[in-house]
This record gives sequence, C-alpha cells and structure tokens, in this order.
Amino acid sequence: MNPDLLILCATDFEIAHFLTLHPGDSKRLTKTGLTIISGKVHHQTYDLMVTGLGVFNAAHALTAYLEQFSPSLILQTGIAGVFKQTGLNIGDMAIATQEHYIHTGIQTDNLENTPLPFDLIENNSLSRKGIYPFEQDRVDHTHEILSQALPTHKINIIKGPFITVSSITSSFEQANRLYTTFSPVMEAMEGAASAHIAALYSIPMIEIRSASNFVGERDKSKWDIDLAAKQLGWVCALI
Repeated sequence: MNPDLLILCATDFEIAHFLTLHPGDSKRLTKTGLTIISGKVHHQTYDLMVTGLGVFNAAHALTAYLEQFSPSLILQTGIAGVFKQTGLNIGDMAIATQEHYIHTGIQTDNLENTPLPFDLIENNSLSRKGIYPFEQDRVDHTHEILSQALPTHKINIIKGPFITVSSITSSFEQANRLYTTFSPVMEAMEGAASAHIAALYSIPMIEIRSASNFVGERDKSKWDIDLAAKQLGWVCALI
C-alpha cells in the first residue's frame, strides 16, 4: 500500500528518537538489504528508510523504493551543519526552499559553477547546475505549522536554500566563502540527490533538518548530535 509519507534519513541515530515516539508496525527489506519501516503518525501512514550517507546512497535507496511504491509526499530529514550567518543555533531547525548540489556544472575560478550544456532532467534547465526548487506553497505551509509549534520548545525555524556537498566543509574560512557565494542555511550530503530522484518520479518532496553543528567546525566536542536528533524526532511527526 502506498503511504501518505516517505521519510528518508541517512543514519539510524538521526531518526531514532522519532521511532521511539512512533515505532513502526512492520518491516520489509529491499533487494540490497535496506529496511523499510512502516507505521502511523496520528492520522498519517508512513514508510521510513535509512538510506546511508551521501548522494549515491540516497539516490539508490529512493530509486529502489519508488520502483515499488508511490508516497503522497517525501520528507528528507536528518541533522546538518548550519551556517553561522543565518543566526540559527545548534538545535534549531530549517526548511529548504531549494536544494543545490554545488559540484554540478562546469568549473570556474569561483566556487559557483556555470551550467552544463545539457539538462540532467529533461526540460529542467536548473538541473544543469544541480538546483532543485521545492514547491513554495508547501514550504510556506510547513513553515507556518512548525512556527506555531516550535516557540514553546524554544526552537527557532527558518526557511531558505540548502546546499548538498560530497565533502564536509572543514574550516570557517571555507564556510564563509560558501555562504558568500550561495547564501545557504544548511549544508548536508543527501538532499539534492533525493530531490533529483523525486523530480524524475514526479513525487513532491520537502526537506527539514536540525542543526547539529556550525558549518566549518571540525571540533566534534562542540557538536550536539543528540540534541539535534531529539528535536528532529517530534518535528517529523508534525508534517
């Protein structure tokens, strides 16, 4: 049966708190051993997949799933690095207005590439630069719902562009360059891949992440993965 919601997350620990609050009723495996957990949140049915880290794992997992099922909505979620310039703190949340796989295109002397001379998705010129906008009305509606719920928990939430990378930014100097070039809210490693596959199958998608660290901070003692995962757990139930 096709669920109302497909939840995608890169790792088990990022989504563990959600599953504690809303454990699944059943499990099944894909041909490559990925687990699909099925359950219910309030009035909605959900399937959940832990995809593994990075664009290749995300693309594979979502493709394998969508060859069998057609959810009403895909939720890409997880923890992420947040850019200091946004004013968000660790534990705060963001909703993506678009995803950008910044390694797509023709290399220039700057961080931003020029477009490829061909579409990566037919009749989608933005795919030439790895840019995937999300449906604005859905983003705005989700932001409104969460904005009403989160202040009581002292969590801030904003909406804005995300970037997807295949190498984690390891210095504040590089983080500043990325922010100057792309003005992103968050940096993660799967969103653009999922957005690309979702577009191919014409399934709507939204991406919500919780900040576990500041982009460029490599001292993991200053990260708070547990807090970010906990915030994520109950936020996913509000979608």
